[in-house]
Amino acid sequence: MLLQGPSLDSPSPKERQAAIEQMARPGNIEAIPAFEAALKKESKSEVRAELLSGLVRIGGSTVPPILVRSLASDLDKDVRLQSVESIQRFYIPVADTGTIQTLFNRAKSVVANPQRPPLPAGVVVDKLSTDALASSMQKDPIEDVRAASARVLGTLLAKAYVPVMITTLEDPQNLDHKAVRKEIVMSLGVIRDSSAGPALQKTLRDRDAGIMTESIVAIGLMGYAPARPQLEDIFRTDSRREMKEQSLESLAMLRDPGGKPLFESLLPNSNDFYREKAAEGLARTDFDGAGLSELLKSEKKANVRNAMAFALVSSNHDDYINELTNALNSRLSEQADMYIYELGKYRGKVALLNGYLRSSDPKVRAGVARILGRIGDPSSRAPLDELTKDPNTEVMREAVNAIRLMNTR
Repeated sequence: MLLQGPSLDSPSPKERQAAIEQMARPGNIEAIPAFEAALKKESKSEVRAELLSGLVRIGGSTVPPILVRSLASDLDKDVRLQSVESIQRFYIPVADTGTIQTLFNRAKSVVANPQRPPLPAGVVVDKLSTDALASSMQKDPIEDVRAASARVLGTLLAKAYVPVMITTLEDPQNLDHKAVRKEIVMSLGVIRDSSAGPALQKTLRDRDAGIMTESIVAIGLMGYAPARPQLEDIFRTDSRREMKEQSLESLAMLRDPGGKPLFESLLPNSNDFYREKAAEGLARTDFDGAGLSELLKSEKKANVRNAMAFALVSSNHDDYINELTNALNSRLSEQADMYIYELGKYRGKVALLNGYLRSSDPKVRAGVARILGRIGDPSSRAPLDELTKDPNTEVMREAVNAIRLMNTR
């Protein structure tokens, strides 16, 4: 007798799972019809979830309709949650080696990760998938599934669904469904469509502190300037530290000249965070930063010094760029990275940054190369090409990655 491998038709769940593992190879599209047929008759929820994950690993244009059907019709809420996660993973792949991972054999859902993965450039999300997520967000009987669907709509940058997200957010029947409303608010912030601004203004004073906080964050992310007076009022009158700090951080992101008086009043404040965000807010307005140079001389806190240098370079006091480039080789490198990116992308400082590709500090050369790759200005290509021959391995790698990133645009 010939020995046969595990089968999707085996009476043993373990053998069916072994068959999924064996057949779920990237590009093995011949297995998709068998997986689809197995989904329809599989009695074990954990095996159905594994079939969904296996389909994502295989890939191909026929997979999303199967995931969508599972989201719409599976009776097990955990399998529907797996469908939501699988839709996200289809469009935003993650490292997928070893045993197939599902919600049943892993402690936490990928969708629940507080750090949302970015949608890769050029990826087009099938309308069938976003339609299914929007329907699930509104109609699924389980709040966790509705919340997860709302989250993935944001992660997939489904801008066309902003109106239905607003409608769902404002539906009186959802007033007590805090998880769903919170995920919608967060997704609106990720999508950054200013048409959602008026709806988020209403939730700035939501009775749920989590929804209120995320509304403040979302308004800052989308730069919705009409909400500035409300944010300033929260900063001045709310007794909760989290609300005060978050409202100030969002104010600093609005790029609204109307915020200057508040920011200027906070520059001498004893609170380090207030000084940092005040300088950051001024950097994003038309502000003559000359007066900041004296404050910078006496400032002791590195995070505040970086923010003041950001404001000074934004107002064309370019000598202070050294303060930021040097910070790329410090514990505050992420803050410096953000400021330098803004200066290059939105303040016309790319030519200034190109010069720092010749810095004597390899950490600075590598950091500036990484930033210039994200900015993607053609004038950076020639100096980055030179850096691909750099004797420092990190610098060379960042230069190669930067050019690769520019080539994908």
